[in-house]
Amino acid sequence: MKKVFSILAVAVAMMAFGNVQAQNLSVNIGYAPQSTKSTTTLMGNNTNTTMDMTGFFAGVTYNSPITRNFGVAFGLQARYNYKTITNTLLSATQTVKHTQILLDVPVLLNFGIQLGNDARVSVFAGPALTFAVKGNTHTSENVLNTSDDLNWYGENSNNQQLDLMGAAGVAFQFRTIRLFGGYRMGFLDLDKRNNVKTTNSGMFVGLSYAL
Repeated sequence: MKKVFSILAVAVAMMAFGNVQAQNLSVNIGYAPQSTKSTTTLMGNNTNTTMDMTGFFAGVTYNSPITRNFGVAFGLQARYNYKTITNTLLSATQTVKHTQILLDVPVLLNFGIQLGNDARVSVFAGPALTFAVKGNTHTSENVLNTSDDLNWYGENSNNQQLDLMGAAGVAFQFRTIRLFGGYRMGFLDLDKRNNVKTTNSGMFVGLSYAL
């Protein structure tokens, strides 16, 4: 967590020494499902598994122009992912709820072209540092009325909390409203075990309001 806030502090400091009037602050919300893929290697054989989660995000972005067309955007956003699985046998129902909360600190280079006085189209790409704040699996059963929680990042967990992702996409802005979308991909192995490799990826679409 300290690493995330350190990077955010550096980004804010860089903007503070730049041209403040030229910076653009926006508030963002959007849809960002996540696909977690794992490959387990045993005796030379690979087994692949995938867990897809529904995800949403909200955050803020400072865009600081370098030239008329180029800029660099520093951001901070929170993501919430979830997935619910229900299994029923006769009168017994088991419900498994996966939830995850993450913080993203993206640094995105962008290139834009004006379309008249009010519109602008741009492309962007760059890295994003991601820290998993919380992950949990809650399992409940209705007949015996039992429940259990599994902390993804507990003391004996094999899951890594820090990830480095790459993101790229396109955006269209009309006055203060901006629509954007793209794809993100994780570069780091999120499993501590030597024979298991786990990575995250997913598309995203969002809406921004420029302040």
